[in-house]
Amino acid sequence: MRGSKSAYRENLVGEGIAAAMATGKFQRSDLYIQTKFSPHKPGKDPALYPYDCTKSIPEQVAQSIESSLVNLGVTYIDSLVLHSLYADVEDTLVAWKAMEALVPSKVKSIGLSNADLESIRKVYETATIKPTAVQNRFVIDTVDRPNPKFPADLPNPIVPWDRDVREYCLRHGIAYAPWGMLWGSLDELDGPDLVLTKAGKELGFSREIACYALMRSLRGCQITLLCGTSSEIHMRETLAGLSKVKKYIEESEENAKKWQGFVASLKAIIDDA
Repeated sequence: MRGSKSAYRENLVGEGIAAAMATGKFQRSDLYIQTKFSPHKPGKDPALYPYDCTKSIPEQVAQSIESSLVNLGVTYIDSLVLHSLYADVEDTLVAWKAMEALVPSKVKSIGLSNADLESIRKVYETATIKPTAVQNRFVIDTVDRPNPKFPADLPNPIVPWDRDVREYCLRHGIAYAPWGMLWGSLDELDGPDLVLTKAGKELGFSREIACYALMRSLRGCQITLLCGTSSEIHMRETLAGLSKVKKYIEESEENAKKWQGFVASLKAIIDDA
């Protein structure tokens, strides 16, 4: 299954999907396509949104998904994510109900993004169709202790490494999709023992790829990693690196134990420190 997250330029993603399908190597069922409904933020140009900002929230959701289907050139979306929460939780619930109405005809699953634990719990407990995924910024920074080198409007978790949200996702079978870790807290994930650097050196790839590979190996809640690169070279390097890990582990019991040691070190950083 190939995953495609259509951030910002859906029409270009649609062109990529069409080109891939035209090769005859892929069918629609081979692709996993995700897009988002983004609530209008006060002060932002309404022209930036694929819907009429004067309409009701349910109408905005409906217009947004129709725009996505046209841009992507498909008849359904695998995953529709609420990009951010409304200031009023009741508005968030209204948007969620509107997203539920799209399942299963136009959307197969729905999820949340940039959401704190209490909001996730509120949606989960009131929803008819439960969120299948939560997509959050994965950093050591918190709401109370933001990193001053980053823009103030970036969403920070309440607890370092979003531990409370990940625990909730584990208990309720919700996939956790971290974003922003490579540019947000890579040094902190490497830690004082340089676990990412050492793992990358052991297998012959960058610590960025090591980060992806080790995160995928963590036990606990299902982690679906988001790779935001627009570089084909980086995409191919990442996929090759992940394949290399599988071969490395299967080569010997010693390799498998060494890899699990790297995994345990990363787990200690994000779960126990």
